[in-house]
Amino acid sequence: MRIEYVSEITQRSGIVDLPSRLNPVRIGHHPDNHLVLDSPYLGGEAVVIENDVAGGGGWRVWNRNGKIVRVGELTLTGRDQFAPVKKPTVTITCWPFVLTVSFAADEFATESDDARRLDRACAALVGEVHRAVVELHPNDPPDRAEWLKDTYVHRLETEIMELSGSRPDFPADDLAQTDLGNHMAGVAVKSALLNRLVAKVGSKPLSESAVWARPRIVLPDLELELERLVDAAYAALELSTLTDLTVQVRRVDEKFWPHWNAMLGRRGAVSARVCRYLALRRLVKEIKDIWFGYGPLEDLLEDPNISEIMVVDQDHIFIEKSGSVENSGRRFLTPSLTIVQRIMARANRQVNTAQPLADARMPDGSRVNAVIEPLALKGPSLTIRKFPAEKVTIERLVKEYRSLTPAARDFLRAAVAHKRNIIVAGGTGSGKTTMLNCLSEFIPDKERIVTIEDTAELQLKKQHVVTMQGRQSNQEGAGSVTIRDLVRNSLRMRPDRIVVGECRGGEAIDMLQAMNTGHDGSMTTLHANTPDGVVRRLEVLVQQNADAVLPVESIHAQIGAAVHLIVQLGKVSIGGKPRKVLTEIAEVIGYEPGEGVRMVSLFARGSDGELRPTGHLPTFLADMIESGLIADAVDFVRL
Repeated sequence: MRIEYVSEITQRSGIVDLPSRLNPVRIGHHPDNHLVLDSPYLGGEAVVIENDVAGGGGWRVWNRNGKIVRVGELTLTGRDQFAPVKKPTVTITCWPFVLTVSFAADEFATESDDARRLDRACAALVGEVHRAVVELHPNDPPDRAEWLKDTYVHRLETEIMELSGSRPDFPADDLAQTDLGNHMAGVAVKSALLNRLVAKVGSKPLSESAVWARPRIVLPDLELELERLVDAAYAALELSTLTDLTVQVRRVDEKFWPHWNAMLGRRGAVSARVCRYLALRRLVKEIKDIWFGYGPLEDLLEDPNISEIMVVDQDHIFIEKSGSVENSGRRFLTPSLTIVQRIMARANRQVNTAQPLADARMPDGSRVNAVIEPLALKGPSLTIRKFPAEKVTIERLVKEYRSLTPAARDFLRAAVAHKRNIIVAGGTGSGKTTMLNCLSEFIPDKERIVTIEDTAELQLKKQHVVTMQGRQSNQEGAGSVTIRDLVRNSLRMRPDRIVVGECRGGEAIDMLQAMNTGHDGSMTTLHANTPDGVVRRLEVLVQQNADAVLPVESIHAQIGAAVHLIVQLGKVSIGGKPRKVLTEIAEVIGYEPGEGVRMVSLFARGSDGELRPTGHLPTFLADMIESGLIADAVDFVRL
C-alpha cells in the first residue's frame, strides 16, 4: 500500500510505502500510528484503513474521532462510521490533509469479486440451512396438502430463522451487522427490484403467488422499508430512462452493488434491524422455493406475461416476454440439477447421466425440455414453454393479437368444417400449437378426435377426444412408444380426425397415408419457414421411414393427394415490436410429374405487412358454398 499525503495549510507533502500484510493501517498525529501526520487538527487516531479478512468484506476506511472524513464521494460524519473502498485508488480527506491511497494488485479485490464471493457464501448458507431443515422433517406427511397449511409453513419459517442464527457470519440479533447478512439483504432488494422490472413489461399484472409462497412471518413497517429501498435503487440506477428489459437487467447487474454498498455506508440509510429482517426474509424465501417449488424459477413461472423460460447455466436464466428474449437477472444459489430433477419427477419423467435428455409436461400444461451433463457442458439446461393461463382463442388472435384477419378466420373455419387436411407450419416459437388449438374449435362436436403428441400440449375443448402421448424408453433402453406407433394404432380406433401435435420423424409417412385413407380433416404441425419448405421437410421426414425407401416422386404424389392446406406462421416486426402472425395460407392443388407438388397462395401478406386474399379461389370453394359454409365467393375475398 502506498499513501501520498499533502497538507492544505502548509502544502507539506510526502509518500509512505507500507508493507502489503499490514492490517489495519492507523493514521493520526499520535506517534504510535503507522502514518503520523503532525497537525493539532487531527485526532490521535483519525482514520483507520482495515481489510476485513475474516468476513471477506474487503478494504474499509473508518472514521475514528468523529470529525468529518471524506472517502471518495462519501462523507463520514460520525465516529466509527466506515466506507467501503471500491477502487484500487481512493482519496481520503481528513482536514487539513488529503491522502491518496493506492493498493497493490494482490491487496485489492474489486467490488464484483466481493459480490461473487458473497454470492457463493449465500449459496453455502442456503444449502447448509436447507440440509438442517431436511433433518428436522424425516417423517413429514405424504399428503402435500398438509404442507400448505398455515401451521406447517409458519413452523418451517420459524425453523429456518432459528437455524440461521447458528452461523457466526450471519446476524443473530437486530443489532448485529455482518457482511454476509448485509449482502443477503442486498439480494432481497435486488430480487424485488428485478421482480418490479419483469412485472412492468407486458399489460397484465402478476398473478397471485402460490399458497406457500406468502410469507407468514412479516413486519409491515419493515415491508415498507423494502419498498422504499427498491424505490431508491430504481431511481439511483435511473432505470426509468431505459425501456428494454435486457438493458435494465444489465444496468442492475453492473450498478446495484455499488449503490447498495454506498447505502450501507451512509449513516441512517439502512439500519442493522432492516438488514437482518431482509436477510432472513430472503433466506426463508430461497429455502421455501426449493422446499415447495422450483427455486429461482418460481417468480418467473408466476408471471403470466412470460411465455418461455430458458436456463442456460447456473448463472444465466433468460425469458421470452412480449416476443423478445431477455435476461431475467436470476441465478441459482443452489445446484440447478436438483430443481431440474424435481420438475421431471413431478411429470413422471426422469433425467440422469444415463438419460441426459428428457421432455415433460408440467401440471399446468407447460412443456419442459431438459439436457444435463455430460451432454450439457455448462451444466443443466432447461427450456420451459409456458402454458398460457388464459386460453388463446381464434377471436383473440384476430382482435387482440391481430395475427390474422376476419376473412382468413372465416375461411379457416369453413375449411376445417369441410374436413380439409391441414398442416400448420412455422419456425420455433411461432405459435403453431396455439393455432392448432384454435383450429380445433371449428371441428363439429359429434366427431371423434384422436390426438397424438410426444409431450401433451394440445387443449382441445371437445367432448369426444382420445388423447395419447408417447413414452420414452427406460434406463435399459426398452419400453418406448413412439409417435409413429401411436399414429398406426390410431387407425384402429375409428377416428374421424387424427391430430398429431408435431410431425418430426418417420411418422410423417403414416400421417400422409392416414390422410389418404378416409381420415379427412386431420391436422398436424411441422417446422418449416415457407409452404415450399413444408414439401421439402416432408421429403426428409418420410425418407427417415425405416420400412422402405420411397422415391421423391412417390413422396410428392402422396403429399399432393393428402394435404389440402398449409397454414404458414412466422414472426414479423410491426411498429418495432416482434409479433407472431399468420403469414400465408396456401392450397396444395395436386402433383404433376416433372413439376412436383403444385401450390397456390390464397392469403398472403403484402409489402405493407397486411394479410389479404390473393385473388385465387380455392378449388373446393364450390363445395363449401353448396354445403352452406360460405355464402358466396364474395365472402371469401371480403376483408
